[in-house]
Amino acid sequence: MEKFADEIERLLEEKLSLYKKLIGILETEKTYIADMDVDSLWVATSQKKSLAISIEGTKQNIRSLFGEIYSGLDMDVRSFSLSRLIKFLNVSSEKRDELDKIRLAINTCKSDISGMASENKQFINEYLAIINGIFSTIMDTADRKGYNNSGAVLKQNTTNRLISAEV
Repeated sequence: MEKFADEIERLLEEKLSLYKKLIGILETEKTYIADMDVDSLWVATSQKKSLAISIEGTKQNIRSLFGEIYSGLDMDVRSFSLSRLIKFLNVSSEKRDELDKIRLAINTCKSDISGMASENKQFINEYLAIINGIFSTIMDTADRKGYNNSGAVLKQNTTNRLISAEV
């Protein structure tokens, strides 16, 4: 049973490592947002998707490993509880405590990721509002729609230009 617990510990450490990498990406993403570096934002998005796939794969490995050893337990994704399954393990209390510490660190990372993602989303919305305000001022369309339902630019009677020159 210790070998099984060591394998679970390895998978949990892997999962924790993936979450920490995700936190790192979210931290750098915030600087990309501030710098309006769209190319780097696309790269960060791709990295986040890749990490999400890896995290899901690790979750599946943990579920299948528990399913092999404890076939009577409900391994449904919605009802899967790592804390409950750690309590079922027939290992020493020290090993159970180690596994629970990793589980708590994973939950802390998840909470941090949720907060950082929310901050980044808010940051993006603020920047887009600023850009929208700038374009509204330039185009003098603060109270008018600039596009019709099909996405085409509406024609205006007056010509508003930021810079005007005649040749």
